[in-house]
Amino acid sequence: MDVRKQINEIFQEIIDIRRKLHANPELSEKEIQTSKTISEYLKQYGIEHETEIAGYGIVAIVKGKGNRLTDQKYFTIGIRADMDALPIEEKTAVSFQSRTAGIMHACGHDIHMAVLLGTARILKELEKELSGNVKFFFEPAEETIGGAKQMIEAGCLTEPEVDAVIGLHIAPELEEGKVQFRKGKMNASSTEFEIKIQGEACHGAHPEKGIDSIVAASSVIGALQSIIARNLSPTNPGVITIGQIHGGNKNNVIAKETVFSGIIRALDNPTRDFMKERVKTVSESTAEAFGAKAEVTFTDSYPALVNDEEIVSILEAAALKAMDRQDICYLQEPSLGADDFSYFSEAVKSAYFNIGCLKKDEPIPQKLHSGWLNPSEECVRTGMLVEVLGVMELLRQRI
Repeated sequence: MDVRKQINEIFQEIIDIRRKLHANPELSEKEIQTSKTISEYLKQYGIEHETEIAGYGIVAIVKGKGNRLTDQKYFTIGIRADMDALPIEEKTAVSFQSRTAGIMHACGHDIHMAVLLGTARILKELEKELSGNVKFFFEPAEETIGGAKQMIEAGCLTEPEVDAVIGLHIAPELEEGKVQFRKGKMNASSTEFEIKIQGEACHGAHPEKGIDSIVAASSVIGALQSIIARNLSPTNPGVITIGQIHGGNKNNVIAKETVFSGIIRALDNPTRDFMKERVKTVSESTAEAFGAKAEVTFTDSYPALVNDEEIVSILEAAALKAMDRQDICYLQEPSLGADDFSYFSEAVKSAYFNIGCLKKDEPIPQKLHSGWLNPSEECVRTGMLVEVLGVMELLRQRI
């Protein structure tokens, strides 16, 4: 089996698919044509699949036909790619530029889908050699409502039961041809919060007759940063960001109510829960010192993304069989950004990795969620290589 040869044979076809997807982006929860396009290629490849999963998601499967003992269940691997685009105007001048004004694949989801379609095609051709099943998750609404959670709730990890999930993301700061792994904590959880400070309105000339909610809120905001500085270990990072604040109606009136909101980031759920408790306690106590009251509400979003160390080691070993050691690197520090692949990592053993898409002659890395994003398409080759070989190795080790 020469996977590199197989990839080279279909590479241009997969690039053409990527460009088609890039030219026709669709926003979260509106991936109608994107889903149809993916389904058409899966049909062309003879791959069994279901559509309209958790909206416009797709679940496809290649059933292994390798020899197994009858009393053993097949091991099943899942691979995920996200589908939605962003409300960003494209600034590149590529021939396959977005045809839809104000919408662009600015986070690499077009590449993720193309990689997964290429991986699915190759694994379909190898199905007689597979000693297990492979499921392919084309996930909608990653950028908004967290489509991974909805797909899991819709049963994508069952019938057959999925034992492990892998996924990838482009990395504009990493040179093309490279793959980047990390064991353990990789991305943060996110929890949104809103805090209402209730005071007592009065004339601005007589502040002693009221309770200034703006002054109280200002002190609460400052005090919240002490949670990071003095309640968390310096070796256990966390972030509390205040993104909005609104208070008062007139410049000479003491504001009765001030409302501000923000987000908590943590690299594990116990730290997240501790930070939530501290935000509530600090807010209520600080407001009380001013005679005001604080009402704190939380909305948990994505959990922390934690890679399974064994799965990462197997993917790394598989990559080493076909790549130079210098092209395999490691993420030194986790990101405090969030990714809804974390729902998969929370549900089953999982591994998320990055593929480099920085052109070798481009000195300044591009940025995700930018209208100028124009990744090197060579990363598609790297993505397919690691996914195909990784799946083969995962299945081989669980015979």
